[in-house]
Parts: sequence; structure tokens; C-alpha cells
Amino acid sequence: MSCPCTPARPGPADVVRLLFLIHRYLGIALSLAVLLWCTSGLVMMYVQYPRFTNDEQLQGLAELDLQACCTWPSDFSNLDVDRFRVEMLDGRPIVRLDSTWGRFALDIQDGRYLDSFDEARAQQLAAAAAEQLGLGSEVDYLGTTGFDQWTIGFGVSQHSPLYLFATEDDAGTRFYISGTSGEIVQMTTASERFWNWLGAVTHWFYPTILRQHATVWLNTIIWTTILGLFLTLVGLYIGFKQLKRRRSGRLSPYRGLRLWHHWAGLVFGILTLTWLFSGLLSLNPWGTLESRSFALEQFRLQGDEGMQLTDAQDTLADIRSARLPPDTVRLVGAMLNNRLFLTAWTGAGEAVRLDAATLRPKPLTEDELRRASAILRPEVPIVDQELLTEEDAYYYTHHIEMRLPVYRIRYSDGERIYLDGTTGELAYAVDASQRGSRWLFAALHRGDFAAIVRQRPVWDLMMWVLMLGVTVGAATGVWLGVDRIARALRRIGHRRAVAASRSGD
Repeated sequence: MSCPCTPARPGPADVVRLLFLIHRYLGIALSLAVLLWCTSGLVMMYVQYPRFTNDEQLQGLAELDLQACCTWPSDFSNLDVDRFRVEMLDGRPIVRLDSTWGRFALDIQDGRYLDSFDEARAQQLAAAAAEQLGLGSEVDYLGTTGFDQWTIGFGVSQHSPLYLFATEDDAGTRFYISGTSGEIVQMTTASERFWNWLGAVTHWFYPTILRQHATVWLNTIIWTTILGLFLTLVGLYIGFKQLKRRRSGRLSPYRGLRLWHHWAGLVFGILTLTWLFSGLLSLNPWGTLESRSFALEQFRLQGDEGMQLTDAQDTLADIRSARLPPDTVRLVGAMLNNRLFLTAWTGAGEAVRLDAATLRPKPLTEDELRRASAILRPEVPIVDQELLTEEDAYYYTHHIEMRLPVYRIRYSDGERIYLDGTTGELAYAVDASQRGSRWLFAALHRGDFAAIVRQRPVWDLMMWVLMLGVTVGAATGVWLGVDRIARALRRIGHRRAVAASRSGD
């Protein structure tokens, strides 16, 4: 015979009551975060986090004037070069070298190293760049920074210090000049800055005070998302458990905003779950969808002989007499299958491939692309390869424009490599992890699972309906939490008032 003082084991009713309490109080803590993710996601459909794109870089460059080219530093020893680019900087031709030893910038008019830029020099460059971009020649220097809200976490730390300038154009443009290369590395407008506080900064938990501590930031957003998943799962369980026919004929026991929360949770709860889950995967928690670098394929594509600095010097030796395409603002030199080619870029973003020996146009052929594809992954059979003039399920535009044409190589193990149809360089690559990310993150999170759905305004209409449904569930959850807290505070106030009146008696 058991002792009558032994506590009874919790039954199913106790478990359900516990789940109700968990959902109630965890919802008070997290429903605002879910609501902010929803509303900021709507903003991000139209305003992305500011990036200084390749097209914007080209627009900010002056047309090449290579009559003074080329003088090289006398003490510059030969080295391996991955690629080089020739541009104008404040009226002078310069070459930027990417090598295994780092990045170097050289003034090839007089052969000087360009390894640092002080405040006065940055102001000169800023005035010239602003005029080239059509922002006017008047710029205001706002100070020096290592990073701030619009530069942290986007690969600009190597350019520190950054010099910040504001222009007097109607858009309220601001841009940052690199203290190490003299280039513009970031540009924002007043509209972008405003909407990103309501969009990406909120969506990614991206205020500088948190983002500057990368590990803290990552764990904060990962665990908040995991708790949000748990909250949603519990809510779905409760929602379906409460769904039954009553004597009144009603299916839900709730009224008012609680009824809205119940139905929104039932209808859009699974969607909320998929968005939280896919958002979590976008953070690659604990290396879940860690992709490989394809560095070996990059090396093979260039060729095992590689490029030397002398190759760049020989190629540019006769550049003054070359007839470059009109409005050429950048020349890029890179190897393809042990042969050096140049790409002439115009200010409008158009590219023309040139033979490095003759400096004449030499468009890339499918035969060259086919020969290049054969050396990328010789150990894996190729299923098919073709030149694409349209996007496919993995190579497509979503806010960031993807260049076409592109040469696609598909392998028997499911991997894909895309080569730029103009330059032959590796434009994109897909391994098993990226395939998973494509469907478990992009398709679930952004709804771009098919070409027809990506078309606008089809995508806009679909996303607005779905996001508003999830937002209603989150917003009513916030209201219920606020109402619960307000009632608790009123009860506490009432008790204190009663206690005070009794002590007075």
C-alpha cells in the first residue's frame, strides 16, 4: 500500500497545461522577435542591404588613358599573379595585382607603390569619384572609421582605415574610400540607410553593437530561432488540440484577437515553421550546410603553369597602341587553361574578351569552354555540358543579377560548375551542401522554387499573402503577451493598494 503523501505522477492533463504555460510565457518573450522578422522581411523584398556592386564600381571609373603606361618599380621581384586589373585613379593609370603574397597596387605612370592613402589624398579621390559618378564635385568629409553599421561583416576590414564622405545630391549618398587601396568600397543612400534599419538590420539582428562580436551575434540569432521553432511547434499542437466541434457549433473556444491568433496559427503555422527552419539553415549552424571552396577547380581552370608578373608586364608593354573598345574603364588579365586573356570592361558594364598577345577582340568559343571543362574535375564523369542563355534552378537572379550567357557543366555526383560565357572564369559552383541550401533555405525561405514563381509581380503577390498571414499570427501573439503583462501589473498594483489600505487601517 502506497503512502498517501506520495505525490501523484503527472498525467496527460498536466502535460497539456504545462505546454499551455510554455507557449504563453515563451510567446511573451519571443512573439515580438517573430513579428519583427515578418515585417522586416516585407521590407527586404524591395530594399536589400547596401553593397557596392561591380556595375557601380565600373560607373565610378574614368575611361582608361594609357599613353603614359607603363613604368614598373625597379625593385619589384617576379611573383605569381592570380589576376591583375588596370584602372585609372585620379587621372593616373594603376595596376592592381592579386597574388599569393597579397594584393598590391602600383602606379604604372611613374612606378610607385600605392599601399596607403592619408586623409588629404582620400579627399582628392573622393571629389574625383563623386564627379565621375554624377554626384557633384562637392563632398563633405565625415571622419575615419574602422567599421560601422554599413561596412561591418562584408569583407572591408582589410581596407581599414575607411574614410567616410557625404555628397550633396538629392539621394543623400555616402561612400567610403579605402585607406589601403584608394577605392570606393561601400556606398549608401539615405533611403537605403532608413529602410535597412527597418529591414536587414532588424531581420539579421545586425546592429553594430552586436554584430561586432561575431560569435555572440551568431549564437544569439541561432538560439532565438531554435526557441522560435519550439514555440511554433507547441503552438501548433495546442491549436489543433483546441480545434473541435462544440455545442455552439464553433470550432474554436476563443473570441476576438485570441480567435484571430488561433486561426492564423493553424493556417500559417506550418509556414512559420518552415520560415524559421530555413532561416536557421541560412546561418549554417554548426557547419550543417558547409560548402567547399572549389579552390582546386579554380587552380585547374587557370592552368598549372600560372601567371607571372612578367606576363602582365609583357602584355601591357604595347597597350598604348592598342585599340580598346570605346569607354573601356578596366582591363582584367586572367589565365584560362594556361593562356592569358584580357577582358575590357566598359563603364556600362559590358565586357569584351581580348587576346593578350594581339590585344584584339577574341570572343570565347564553346570549344574553348569544352576544353576548359575537361580539366576541372577529371576524376568525375560529366553528365552534360551546354551554354545557357537562360537561368536554371540553381543559377538565377534573386536581387543580385546573374550574368548570362553561362556555360554549365553537370557531373555524375550531382555537382555543377558554371563558367562565365564571356571570360571563361568560374562564375558559380554547386556541391551537395549548396544543393541542400538551394531547396532547404532559398526555396522555403524566399519562395523561389520555380521560374514561374520568381516572375514579378507573381512572386510579390504570393509573398505578401503568405507573409501577412504569418504577421497576423505574430502580431496577435504580441498583443496577447502585452495584454497578459498589463493584467499582471494591474493585479500587482491592486494588491499593493489593498495592502497599503489595510496597513493604514
